[in-house]
Amino acid sequence: MVEFNHQQCLGDTKTKILDAARRVFARYGYEGATLDQVANDAGLTKGAVYWHFASKSDLFLTLCDRSLTQLREGLPKQIQYIFTSENPVEAVRKLLEAQFLSCEQGNDEQPMLFFEFISSSRDPSVRKKLCESFSKLFAETSEILREMQRKNLLTSNVDVDNLSVTLHALVNGIVLMWLVAPDQVSFQSISAEVSKVLWSGIQPNQSATQKNP
Repeated sequence: MVEFNHQQCLGDTKTKILDAARRVFARYGYEGATLDQVANDAGLTKGAVYWHFASKSDLFLTLCDRSLTQLREGLPKQIQYIFTSENPVEAVRKLLEAQFLSCEQGNDEQPMLFFEFISSSRDPSVRKKLCESFSKLFAETSEILREMQRKNLLTSNVDVDNLSVTLHALVNGIVLMWLVAPDQVSFQSISAEVSKVLWSGIQPNQSATQKNP
């Protein structure tokens, strides 16, 4: 029981540090952020941060991996929701709006954090880790889409690997444009338009839907 509580305490502390790092990196950027700032935000000592992370880059890369892992974990349910919905266009619109909701409400930690991930890719170690994490994200998305094709819920006329990259690039690109010119980007209008265009290109073949009503 003592060992369990010790491990749980270490896990809670690590989570607290990562949550603080998310806020600090989003606020100050990778270059401007310091481990002192992370420690202060988390209400911990700098030594506690170093106990879990060897350096600022180690903390940053762990945070990057955690963010993309959380994204990957939610993908199966989201994609299944779209392709099994009675109104797929509306389902796509709702999911897009949900993705953009935190930005619209003024909680811009996530998009700023993503921007930092990309900006920091000039660092070879960061670029290598980002490549691994995004490759995993693309591969898992492709596999889910491939399963949708096997079930005749997605057109067979698209390459799922290309579609996977396109979908993530679409969402991330819109968010980045919002960061650059927020007054010109209406998430609600864009979600409505993109959902119609997107579904028209990926909806299942007519012959397949007739065979599998």
